[in-house]
Amino acid sequence: MSSVDQQDLPGLIGHELRNPLASALTGAMLARDMVDDGDPRAAVLDGVLRDLDRMTGLLDGWLQLARDRRSEPAHVDVEELLVAVTRSQRAELVCAPPALQVAGDRFLLARALENLCENARNAGATTVRVAAQHDGDNVSIHVEDDGAGVAPADVERVFDAGWSGAGGTGLGLHAVRATVEAVGGDVCCVPVPSGARFTITLPRAARSQR
Repeated sequence: MSSVDQQDLPGLIGHELRNPLASALTGAMLARDMVDDGDPRAAVLDGVLRDLDRMTGLLDGWLQLARDRRSEPAHVDVEELLVAVTRSQRAELVCAPPALQVAGDRFLLARALENLCENARNAGATTVRVAAQHDGDNVSIHVEDDGAGVAPADVERVFDAGWSGAGGTGLGLHAVRATVEAVGGDVCCVPVPSGARFTITLPRAARSQR
C-alpha cells in the first residue's frame, strides 16, 4: 500500500469533509426556516449558519490551495476584515485605514489573523493589538501582544510545521505562513520588549477600473 503524500493530505481531508459539511448546512437552514425570528432558538441557529458558512469558505480556500498551490486573489477590504477579526477575538483595533484593499481570500486571511490572536492568547497575552498601514504597493498588518514572547533564536522557526514553544500542535503559525504566501504575501515575527509582533505583508489590490 502506498502512503498518502503529505502535500496531498489537505486536499484529501477537504474532499472528505465537503459532503458532510454541505449536509449539515442544509439541515441547519431547514431548522432555521421552522423557527420564528422572535424565538430564542433563532439566534443560536443563525450563529450555527454563520459558522458553517465560514467553514465552507475556509474549506473551499484550502481545497484551491491543495489543487493549485495558490489562492485565487480577490479584493478584501482591510478595515472590514480587521473589525470583524478583532471583534471576534476580543483584540484592540489600533488603526485600519479606510478604503484600503488587499488581494487575497477573505476567509483564509481572517483565519490567519485569528490564528495569530489565538497564538498570542496561548502564549499568555492579556492584550492583543492589531493595526494596518500601507506604503503604496503593499499593506502591512501587525498583530502585537504582551505574552511570553519569542526568543530571538526561535524567530526563524516559529512557522515550521510541528514547532511549538507552548506545547501545541505547531500548525497554527505554519498555516498562517502557508496562507499568506499563497496570495503572494509574507509574514515575519519580531520580538518586542514585552511580547511579540507578527507582521503580515500583502500586495495592495489595484483599484477597479470603471
